[in-house]
Amino acid sequence: MADQMDILTAGQEPEKEIEGFDVVYLNPECIHFGHDGDNLTFTVEDGRFFPRVTLRRCFPLSNDDNYLIVRSPDTEDERGLEIGLISQFDRLDADSQAAVRHELKLHYFVPLIKKIVDIHEEFDFLYWKVITDRGYKEFITRSNVIVSVRQVSASRWLVIDINQSRYEINYEEIAADPHGKKLIDKWLTL
Repeated sequence: MADQMDILTAGQEPEKEIEGFDVVYLNPECIHFGHDGDNLTFTVEDGRFFPRVTLRRCFPLSNDDNYLIVRSPDTEDERGLEIGLISQFDRLDADSQAAVRHELKLHYFVPLIKKIVDIHEEFDFLYWKVITDRGYKEFITRSNVIVSVRQVSASRWLVIDINQSRYEINYEEIAADPHGKKLIDKWLTL
C-alpha cells in the first residue's frame, strides 16, 4: 500500500473511472475526525470538510481497530458514497481516535454475557435470561443455532437475537459456572 493516498470528496469527479473493486486508502496522518453535536465530522489535509460521515468496520469480529470504511451517510433517496478506507487506526491523532472509538461504540454495541440465568425453548425459539457487562437482559433467538450463533474463535461466540442485536459469549468464562456450562452445552453445541 502506498503511503500517500488519494482522497475524494462527495460530488468530486475522480481523475480516472473508479472500478467497483478499487479502494481509496486514506492516509490516517492527513485526516481528522471530530464531533459537531451527535454528528461525526471528517476533515482532510487540504481543508475539505464533511459535516457528517459514518464508519463501518471491514472485519468487526477479527480486526476491529483496523480497516475502517468512511462513508457519507445514507439518505431516504440514495445510499451514501464510500469516501475511503483507513487501514491503520493507531496512526490517527489522539482526538480523531477518541471520536472514532465513540462512534464505533455506538454502532457496534455488543454486550458480553457474563452469566446465563436461564435458556428455555418454546415454539422453535430460545428465550434467554442473562447477566451481561451492561446488566440483566432478556432476549429471544431462533432455536436453530446455525442461524443464531457464530463461533468467532475457539472460545468466543456471537449470539444474534431476533431483532439482530448481538451478544458475545466467552465459553471459558461461562463454563466456569456449572449451570451456565450445562445450558450452553445443551442449547448451543451441535
